Amino acid sequence: MPRKYAESYIDRLLIGTEYGDLVDLSQCLCSSRQFITSSPVYGLPQPAFVFVETLCWFAQAIRSGAWTYYEATQPLRQSSMLAALKAHAPKDFAGWYGRGMAGWEDEDTMAAVDQWIEANESASIDWLQVHVNTHRQLVLELTA
Repeated sequence: MPRKYAESYIDRLLIGTEYGDLVDLSQCLCSSRQFITSSPVYGLPQPAFVFVETLCWFAQAIRSGAWTYYEATQPLRQSSMLAALKAHAPKDFAGWYGRGMAGWEDEDTMAAVDQWIEANESASIDWLQVHVNTHRQLVLELTA
């Protein structure tokens, strides 16, 4: 069976330096045969799940405020995300994500989470680029 996405296309996204390259890569992962919307981790291995969900968390928070992410995200997915961040992300990410989980209905807490996300958008992009390249083989398998 031929690949769903050419390896050269995935590699171009992996070496890309634009935010849009990460978004396109996330879309490729979300079209994986393994992807299951109803699964707390989308049916993806943890490294792929944390990549996809971190992009979602940051994008939704920047666009509409982080409380909208927590309000719309099922608790089991949030717990899975917290565990994935603890396992893969820089330390601050899990701490701030957990703060949002616990206080998403508190305006002051969410204002602090929103400020942290805005201040760390570039750091998140840098980390996600390194993270996804570290797991290149997994990405290639999921996008086959």
